Amino acid sequence: MFTKPFFPIVAMVLVAGATVPSSYADPSPEQYLAFQIFTASHDSAALTRNFPPLTGTIAEQVDSIVRATGTVGSKNRKLGFIVGPLAFGDTDDRVRHLMRDAFAIALEKNVATGFHIDDSMFWDRLADLNKPENIEWIDWNKTPNTGRRLDWSSVPTKIMPQLCFNSPAVQDAVKKRAVLIGEEVVRGMKMLHDHDRANLFIGVIAGWETQIGRDFETGKHLGYHALMNKGYSATNPPADIDQARVAIVKEFVDLWATSLAQAGVPDEKIYSQIAFLSQAQFDAARFGQPGRLPGTYLETINFTPPSAAFGPHHRPGFSTYPQFGLLEQIQAELSRNGNPPWASAEGTAGDPGDVEKGGPGISMENYLGNLFNRGAVVVNIFGWGMGPASNPFRKIAENQNAIAAYQKFLRGEVLASDPPAQVPSPQFFDKMRKLQKELPPYLAKYGPEKVGRFYEALGRDLKAQRYVDAEQAVDEIFQAIKP
Repeated sequence: MFTKPFFPIVAMVLVAGATVPSSYADPSPEQYLAFQIFTASHDSAALTRNFPPLTGTIAEQVDSIVRATGTVGSKNRKLGFIVGPLAFGDTDDRVRHLMRDAFAIALEKNVATGFHIDDSMFWDRLADLNKPENIEWIDWNKTPNTGRRLDWSSVPTKIMPQLCFNSPAVQDAVKKRAVLIGEEVVRGMKMLHDHDRANLFIGVIAGWETQIGRDFETGKHLGYHALMNKGYSATNPPADIDQARVAIVKEFVDLWATSLAQAGVPDEKIYSQIAFLSQAQFDAARFGQPGRLPGTYLETINFTPPSAAFGPHHRPGFSTYPQFGLLEQIQAELSRNGNPPWASAEGTAGDPGDVEKGGPGISMENYLGNLFNRGAVVVNIFGWGMGPASNPFRKIAENQNAIAAYQKFLRGEVLASDPPAQVPSPQFFDKMRKLQKELPPYLAKYGPEKVGRFYEALGRDLKAQRYVDAEQAVDEIFQAIKP
């Protein structure tokens, strides 16, 4: 859910008639400002422990959002709400009830709705999955993981074990749940279409920060069971074990999306959700605090680079809490994939680590502008109505400046946004290490006269995270001290 910026940071056959006529799919370029409404099931103790309780009913939450904004949107900008998590821990009847209620509320209040799936975390209701053949391993020796670690706050929590993504039983569970969700989407879309309200369906987020999590007790990285299912072993390992695990995550994202699409959900209404620490943040942390992030980049982000968010039957989605270099990395990956519409599947205008300590966050207008102005068609805000009024995430989502930003967007006005960040080049920190080695002896011998002003500029640029300017200063220093 609220991922720390340095996180160690589902019937096996299609239902007859479950396709959506093309006339039901809404081709217009709506942008949706949505708010996550948490609906964790009391059928699952794990869901109850790890998600905030629903405050009032879904309809009451939606009413509070509409009252605060004073509008449900303009021609191509719609106010919305997203229900979830829809998890394996929820009974089929509960999922049907939640989805039918959401579509009915959307139609009654002229507010768009969507659904958020927990793809693999909370599965305690499915006791048949709790078998060795479905659980991930911490090594090639088939040692099962002790439970998955969640870094959703400063104190890690333990949930049920990480599932093996390509276990046949796990994949059958995905397909079965996707059929159920697809049936309800088809039913709801037809109802909206029949009332000339097709644009009130936002879509389905087919994951909740999908990843191969880490073992709780040892902190070890997982995925060995899925790797062995693909033919690898200790004596026949993949050429790049990290990239092999990225491929497994991406295949699981694609399995959910393809299963939902086959069950009747239009491709353009399916979104993934990937969370990652930006490469820029990772590189800066490794340089500034050696030893803080000892693993590889892909290990650190639990094998979920932005490329894992893309597939043939869905649009990409990401967690987008404010983080240096995140949007630039997302934009680069979007560009490599033809710049499709995308979703901010989770986020708010504040870094979770700072917000947890009471930090006020950043400008909500700039936060929204940074996303919508860069091609996002869905932004899903976390925090509204979540817990007591003193909850810092709730304060960020519900304060008057944030509400003013929501109103400005929904009126169709242009939102302010920040300029692109100056992210470090791949060579920058190698240059910095070389500078740390070569500059001190130069200064000891010749003094600072030729390099002082460049070194001062370097310090200012590093503090402001202006890495392009900083690299220029480094190059100028090397030019000055060249024999």
